[in-house]
Amino acid sequence: MGGSGRRGRRRRSGPPGGTAYAAGRQAVRAQRNWFNRQGGGTQTLVVLGGIGLAVGLHFLLWGEVIPAVGALVGRVPVLSTVVGWLYGGGAVMAWGVYAVNRATANPAVRKRLLTTAWAWTPIALACFPSDYADSTALPTDYWAGVYASAYGVIIVPLAGIVISLLSALLVKLFPRLGDVDGGWLGWAWIGYSVLLLVWASTLLRT
Repeated sequence: MGGSGRRGRRRRSGPPGGTAYAAGRQAVRAQRNWFNRQGGGTQTLVVLGGIGLAVGLHFLLWGEVIPAVGALVGRVPVLSTVVGWLYGGGAVMAWGVYAVNRATANPAVRKRLLTTAWAWTPIALACFPSDYADSTALPTDYWAGVYASAYGVIIVPLAGIVISLLSALLVKLFPRLGDVDGGWLGWAWIGYSVLLLVWASTLLRT
């Protein structure tokens, strides 16, 4: 009798920590984003759907949007270059502005900046160069901005590696940089986007 009672108490005791343990597991699950909470099949469908949307957006941009905008601004050299740069360079700058203000902006402003950056990103990614893009006739100055920003987005991973290495070196030389919540990294990405615009202006002279 006594032994069975002890076994019953042991069975009822549950996992270590009881309610706190279960609450901890729920908190971990809540921290996972929507994609990670899905099963493997759903994740595959989401990825394939995203690729399909990117390809469709690519043809829409290069077939309709980019030429139409070029027809509007193509006669104004400096303006057309800047407008062409906005497709990809603007997205990079949007992420840089978000990084600069992430630690200091109020939640509402921070949310708007993040939403803007995420909304701009698919446009930048869909502007990748292709044979279809190369067949699209554009005003020269506008073309320079579009292609500089498109290739600039392609080499963002390489630029990220360079910026990360330089940031590690700078933090080692100037330890106080490690306490600014990444704002100076945002300035680095803003500088990179401006560099793409400078590159666009040099394409007209080659």
